[in-house]
Amino acid sequence: MKEALRHLPWPVTLIGTYQEGRHNLMTASWVSQVSFQPPLIMVSVAPERYTYQALMATREFAVSILAPDQAEIAQFCGERSGREVDKVKALNVKVVPPQEIKVPLLADCIANIECRVVAHHPAGDHVIFIGEVVASRVQRPEERPLLMKDWRWGVYQPL
Repeated sequence: MKEALRHLPWPVTLIGTYQEGRHNLMTASWVSQVSFQPPLIMVSVAPERYTYQALMATREFAVSILAPDQAEIAQFCGERSGREVDKVKALNVKVVPPQEIKVPLLADCIANIECRVVAHHPAGDHVIFIGEVVASRVQRPEERPLLMKDWRWGVYQPL
């Protein structure tokens, strides 16, 4: 089963949270739109993650869709915990103010999606958070998104 599952392509995103004055970023690929009306996004987060605690406490998050030139940011945020490292400061990423939530947004990603948690559901060793999209911003509309397949970076290639 694991071999077949590795062939599912995943988007590479950062999940942003903001709790007690601290902006955190977590690399996440288990992210998907689940509804048009209302617009809903899901993200799957393991309960031991620092981001899980922030999601439970604040009930809001930002999804930043990354471009291929941001693979190093994704790698850094995926290898370190926000408990030990202030990733935003360490990476010196540029942020912009949000429209509807408290989570600062990445300035140079393809797009940012602001969400408020409307539900969460246990799912095996992860918890699925459903967020209603309350605002969004596209910054690099012509850029192809960064993807992951079989644990390797890649890009979307239109036919």
